[in-house]
Amino acid sequence: MLYLPRKISSVLLVILFFIGCNHQERIHSRQWLYFDTVIEVKLYGDISDEQSGRIFETAKSEFTRLDSLLNRYSSKSEIYRINESPPGSIRVSRELIDILKRSFRWRDITDGLLEPKIGHLVELWGIGSGTRKIPSHTEVDSVMKSIRESRLNIIDDTSIAITGDISLDLGAFAKGYAVDMVYNILLPICSDAENINGFLIDAGRNIRGWHRHRGFRIGITHPREDGLIGQFVLPSGYACASAGDYERYFIRDGIRYHHIFDTRTGYPADGAVASTVVAKSALTADALSTTAIIM
Repeated sequence: MLYLPRKISSVLLVILFFIGCNHQERIHSRQWLYFDTVIEVKLYGDISDEQSGRIFETAKSEFTRLDSLLNRYSSKSEIYRINESPPGSIRVSRELIDILKRSFRWRDITDGLLEPKIGHLVELWGIGSGTRKIPSHTEVDSVMKSIRESRLNIIDDTSIAITGDISLDLGAFAKGYAVDMVYNILLPICSDAENINGFLIDAGRNIRGWHRHRGFRIGITHPREDGLIGQFVLPSGYACASAGDYERYFIRDGIRYHHIFDTRTGYPADGAVASTVVAKSALTADALSTTAIIM
């Protein structure tokens, strides 16, 4: 299901309540900062502080591991190491190989709209950082030429080869992938414990949760104005994600420049303000919500 609010609308996802839920149900929650995003995990049920603490530590440990794998801004991550490496062959983890295969498959599915090699374009505009600027057409054309000419080839399960000046940015996939991985770890733990009714993971509007009896009601709020512009039921086990021009942006001469780039032009996508996608996995919802903005 794909929900595209009107052009004047922007999307933020909020958890309103459980469908038919007893509002006295106890909620435990914990927040961390990963992928430059606030990550929140909630547990529902008659759970002791000790039990919830162990589950939160399990989730935190997995987010820490994935951040060290995929965060291009962390000097400890594999993506950062690839971006800093000269052309040639590089040994990487099997998991990263799998993620790269998925990301390039999404590039093919979207006819290049989701480009994993978009890192230098992100750096050029600097949106969300202290170096933000409106680059010249010449600068944009030069970076786009570099993106087209650079290559990443997967040699085997533990090595890749890069050609040219490559810079990876998996921003359209990383949070969704991380949510799915943590979901898969928490599901057997929580479903096997009779006193735990459910859990919910929210990674910067990339949401996925499970509940024994019901789904979640999700509200779509309007960040430019007050109030909800819509709501829907997210079934247990499903994921939803929002993307739009409201997270990282700056405004100059009345024009909003944001962090989702149209890889056909090298400029921020123009024509849609926000999208929300419901899918069976958080990675799919993450990728499609970004694609919808570009399209």
